Amino acid sequence: MVEKRETTSQLLQARIKRFSRVEKAFYLSIAITALVLAISVVYMQTKLLQVQSDLTTVNRQIEEKKTELDDAKQEVNELIRSERLAGVADSQDLQLNNGNIRSAE
Repeated sequence: MVEKRETTSQLLQARIKRFSRVEKAFYLSIAITALVLAISVVYMQTKLLQVQSDLTTVNRQIEEKKTELDDAKQEVNELIRSERLAGVADSQDLQLNNGNIRSAE
């Protein structure tokens, strides 16, 4: 078994020694290109995950702002209710004139 490994190792070394400089350069360039591509793929995947995370954060902030806006609109609607305005007018000894009530959009 040991002899078989040594024979295989010797055959591989002999085969490698038979490669010309051009072949060695070609195979080396292929190996370097594969390594660069692998690193590039990992880098791009990392950037993609980062951008997706940022997008999720921005979408969450947008939803929070929409909720705040809806709450503010609800509060405005509650403040301009006719019953409330009539109550405020009565407490101040004023008369409620519906023609003068407007709501801003």
